[in-house]
Order: sequence, then structure tokens, then C-alpha cells
Amino acid sequence: MLPGVTELMEAARHLLGIAMASHWLILVLFVAATVDAVFPVVPSEGLVVTAGMAAAAGHQNLLLVIVAAMVGSVIGESVCYFLGRGSGPALHRWMRRQEKRQRIFEKVSKALHSRGGLILMTVRYIPGARMVATLTAGATAYSFRKFILFTIAGVTIAYTYVALLGYLGGDAFAHDSLKALAFSLSLAFTIGLVIETTRRVANKRKAMAAAKVTAG
Repeated sequence: MLPGVTELMEAARHLLGIAMASHWLILVLFVAATVDAVFPVVPSEGLVVTAGMAAAAGHQNLLLVIVAAMVGSVIGESVCYFLGRGSGPALHRWMRRQEKRQRIFEKVSKALHSRGGLILMTVRYIPGARMVATLTAGATAYSFRKFILFTIAGVTIAYTYVALLGYLGGDAFAHDSLKALAFSLSLAFTIGLVIETTRRVANKRKAMAAAKVTAG
């Protein structure tokens, strides 16, 4: 390996080690999860993975990592809900500016009133859909009590899963934090790819079946 690349990797390992051992990591994680729910610019999952690795190394408490991410996300998603409830026609205009957002808005609107909170638990696994779903829940006056219950259930499952990925990576590569991070993120990407592929195949089959029924 080239000397420059080796030095860069060693610097990355050093910085990652400092981040994992920092007393501020939990607070940063909480803020990131809150902001990510409202403005999904930098996904908080990467920080949760890092914090999970830190827990495996004994620097952080795994339960505290999960709780911090959960509470931050619930607060952020509740903010989105009330933004949706108070936005009125402005939200509909914003949704119509992008075809993908409009499709998600229409699907979530129907699903909320047919399948209830199940959509709020599963939509977070679809890239870019969580914010649209929470805004839609507010805009369609979906019960806040139900919203908060299903949101708590959803974030509990999601962040426990992500934190455990980090913990497993940290445990498998205890002496190399960079390899642990790469392993955890690769595992998360692979599982996410399988879920997304399965979802698309299932939707395609449903569409084909519906087309056959219509044609028949």
C-alpha cells in the first residue's frame, strides 16, 4: 500500500477512535437523529453505527446509544407531523413540485387510512420517504396519539437494528475501528439492498397481477 494512503488510513483510525471515546458522542447522536428526521441531509444511521462500535469497545453504553437516537428521532418526526398539520395548501404545492414526492404523498395518504400506523413503521426504510410520510400524517390530520405510538415502535426497531450492526462490527474487528466501520456499513447496505429489492419485486408482481385482472 502507498505510504500516503497508509498515513491517511491511520489518521482516519485515530479520529474515529477519538470520536468513539468522546463523552459528546451521545449528545451529537441525539442532535443528529433529531435534525435528520426534519432535514435528512446527513443520515444519522452512520453515527448510530459508530456509537454501536464504541459500545462494543466499552466506550459507550449500547442501551443509551439506542435511547438517544430514538428520543431524538421521535422529537424530529413529531416536529414534522406538526409542520404538516399547520402547513395546509402550501404542503400540497411543495409535494407537487416533484413527481416522486407526490407519488409518496398519495400512497401514504391512502395507506394511513387503510393500514394505519404500519406505514409509519415501514416507510423509514425507503430512502427519502420518512419526512414525506410524517408531513403527510400531519396534513391529513392522522391521530397524533396513534402517530406517536407507531413512531416510537418504528424507531425502536430501526435504531436497535442499526446500533447492533455497529456493535457486531466493533466486536468482530475490536482492534481495527476502520475495518469495523467498513464491515458494519457494508452489512447495513447489503441488508438494505435486499429489503429494497424484495419490496420492488413484490410491487412489480402486484402491478402485473392487477394488470392481468384488469385485462381479463
